[in-house]
Amino acid sequence: MTGFGLAARWTHLVCGLGLVGVWSACLLAGRSDRVTANAWAARTIAVARWLVVIAFGSGIATLAYQVSVVSEAAGAWLDLASWRRLLLHSQFGTVWLIRHGVLVLLAALVLVREREDSTVDWIAWRGEAWALSVVALAASAWAGHAVAVEPLQFVAIASDALHLVAAGIWLGALLPLAWLLRAASVEAGADARPYAVIAIRRFSAVALAAMLTLVVTGLWNTWVEVGGVPALLGTRYGRLLLVKIALLVFVVALAVVNRRRLLPALSGDGATVGRPAMARLSRFLKWELVLGLLMIGVAAGLSITVPGAHDTVSWPFSSRLSYGAVAGLPGTNARLLIGSQVAIVGSWPQIRVPYSVAQISAV
Repeated sequence: MTGFGLAARWTHLVCGLGLVGVWSACLLAGRSDRVTANAWAARTIAVARWLVVIAFGSGIATLAYQVSVVSEAAGAWLDLASWRRLLLHSQFGTVWLIRHGVLVLLAALVLVREREDSTVDWIAWRGEAWALSVVALAASAWAGHAVAVEPLQFVAIASDALHLVAAGIWLGALLPLAWLLRAASVEAGADARPYAVIAIRRFSAVALAAMLTLVVTGLWNTWVEVGGVPALLGTRYGRLLLVKIALLVFVVALAVVNRRRLLPALSGDGATVGRPAMARLSRFLKWELVLGLLMIGVAAGLSITVPGAHDTVSWPFSSRLSYGAVAGLPGTNARLLIGSQVAIVGSWPQIRVPYSVAQISAV
């Protein structure tokens, strides 16, 4: 049953992030009268419709799994009374009803599409869809581990919600933008090349802010939900978090390549430089998406794992560093302070920063 719950949560989270990303990509790209650009826009909207439907279905599957967990019986999901108790008498159920009510509104907006006679109509329709997607995604933080954080519960929930929205803006937009670059990289899509270049440059700036937000909120979440190095290394939650961090390092490495080598080439000669660079960047964005999907899988695992701060630590090594062991010795604080400063100064000549902050934005 755990495998079913993990798959349901992964699917639901992918759809939630994807919806935020699809509408982010559309709004960043803007309106166009070019045939290739309009075909891309129609394709992304069709994907958004499917994402809404799958999000709702996977949400029901997630609820069924939670019913079994709470009832401590695999067959409890067949009992309607168990469903009613969870939905009406738990915070998880309340948040689930609110989020899926928002998804119903989003489905109505997306599936029953009205004519767009002006730019204002174009922006309003997509802006409302983006806002509903953000609410549906961010609200899930009120049913996660952050709820158990004391005494800064609201800060922890807000940080978790912001983390999810930033991930949606960055990760969810990768595939739509990869499609746009791929379409503009062939001769038949040359009419959309300026449109694609503008879209990807706008995304580059937004992705930098999203990535910095992910790092800051991720550090905060690690501090409140793990609690320290022992729990980071000695609990299942901490080790899963380390895997997620390792995947993020690979994502940032891809982003550096994208920003430094491929983005400047997009404005080069179309046949020899620009279009080949677009094709390569499209492939790189897809690889970045694959790594992101693996990160979502780890995040889904974290959501059903006891946080390290509340779990029993099983230290994997034969010894460990502990300040408490030497805290009472005379002169300890001064020695630690001086030693740490010497270590920092000694390592300074070895530090190399090959890229500026602006150069490592995720593209």
